[in-house]
Amino acid sequence: MRSILIPAAAAIAVLLAASPAAAQEEPAPSTWGVNPSSQDGPDGRAAFDYALDPGATVIDFVGVSNFGTEPITLRLYASDAFTSESGAFDLLPADQEPVDVGSWIGFNEDTLTIAPQTRLDVPFALHVPADATPGDHVGGIVAAVTEESTDASGDDLLVERRVGARVHLRVSGDLDPALDPDLDHLTYHYDWNPAAPGTASFDYEIENTGNVRLQGDLVARFAGPFGLLEREITIAELPQILPGDRYEGTAEVGGLWPLLRLDVELVVRPEAVDPADAESRIPSSSHEERLWAPPWTQAAVLAALGLVAFIWLKIRKRRRANGATTALKPPQPADSGATGPGPRADDGAGPDPSEPDTPDDPAADASGATAPAPSKETSA
Repeated sequence: MRSILIPAAAAIAVLLAASPAAAQEEPAPSTWGVNPSSQDGPDGRAAFDYALDPGATVIDFVGVSNFGTEPITLRLYASDAFTSESGAFDLLPADQEPVDVGSWIGFNEDTLTIAPQTRLDVPFALHVPADATPGDHVGGIVAAVTEESTDASGDDLLVERRVGARVHLRVSGDLDPALDPDLDHLTYHYDWNPAAPGTASFDYEIENTGNVRLQGDLVARFAGPFGLLEREITIAELPQILPGDRYEGTAEVGGLWPLLRLDVELVVRPEAVDPADAESRIPSSSHEERLWAPPWTQAAVLAALGLVAFIWLKIRKRRRANGATTALKPPQPADSGATGPGPRADDGAGPDPSEPDTPDDPAADASGATAPAPSKETSA
C-alpha cells in the first residue's frame, strides 16, 4: 500500500543582511511541522481520516510545532488537494479558494504565533454539507509562512513556505470506483536494421471518472492479426489519482514486428488506496486502437533478394543452353591445305584435264587397252 503521508518538510529561505562594515550572522532557519493531534497532544495518526454522512460535523485538533529557536508566526488554513502532472499529491496555491473539503474546514483563528520548541494543539471544525456527493473528498490543513525574497532579476517576491497534513473524507453513499484510460499519437517506428523489430510510441491519459481515490497498474497489449505474437507490457505504476483528476504520460514499447496491423489495448488495473476498500474488487477498464505497420523494409529486402535470384537463374539457364548447342554441333575436318576433287562431269563442267580419258567401251580392260574388234566372216 502506498504511503498517504504528505511530505512534512518545507523549503527554508535564508535572508542575508550585510553592511559595509561587517556581515551579520545568518539567522537560524525556521522549521515547523503539522500533524493530527488531540487536545492532549499527538495521537499517532498519519492523516485526518473521516467517514461521515452528509450534514455531519466533527471537531478535531491539529498540532502545529515550532522546531526552531525563534518565535514563528504562521497562517493556518485548509485547502483542496489535486494530482499534479508528475502524479504527486499537492494542494491548491494559497491564492486559490477551495471549493471542496478545504472549504468545509474552519478555524477560530487563522494566525498563530508559536514560541520556540513549542507545539500548539489547535481545534477546528469539519462540517459536511447536506448535499455533499458520496465518495472521497481529499484536501489538507496547512501552516504557512510568507517571506520576502527576490528573483534572479532582482524583483521583489513574496514566497510562501508551507507544511501540511492530509485530510481524507469519505462521504457515505454509493461508491463508483473507475479509472478510464485513453491514448493518442500512436506511432510505429521502424528500425534501420530490417532483421530487427521496431517500436511503438504513444501518449496516454488516465482519468478518475469515479468517486473513489485509486492507484493501480497500466498495461499495454500488442498483437498482430489473429493474435499473432501477442505481448503484454506494464507501462507504469499509477500514483494515487483523486476523483475528477487525471494522470498523463508517454510510453515507448520495443520488440514489435511490423505485422501489417497491430491491435493495441491499453488496460488499467485499479487498486484501492483506502484500506477499507482493499477487499473490494475494482473492475479493469481498457481502450483499444489499431496501428498499421506494413513490413516495408522487410518487403524491400525480399524484393531485392528475389531480383538477384531471378538474374542468377537467367544467367545459369543461358550458360546451360550454350553448352548444349556446342555438344550437338558435328566436328569439322582439320585444314591440311589439299584441294578437293573438281566438279563432276555430270555437273555440267568440262572434263578434268588432269584425269586420263576413260573409254566408254565397256570391253576395255582394266589396263586401259582395248580389245581387237571381231573379224567379220564372209561367205563364199
